[in-house]
Amino acid sequence: MRSEDQIKRMIHQLEQTAQQLNSEDNAEEIIEIRSKIEILEWVLHAPGGKYHA
Repeated sequence: MRSEDQIKRMIHQLEQTAQQLNSEDNAEEIIEIRSKIEILEWVLHAPGGKYHA
């Protein structure tokens, strides 16, 4: 399991990547990145629970 700091760093990096891709041409990639961010944020708040998309 990753530490909270590692997860926060990953979220920050993904957010930066999404901002760099912020255009309609990259809509699918941005959606994928946002999904990853959502899962990582969920892990921060419920590390022992089960994720249901």
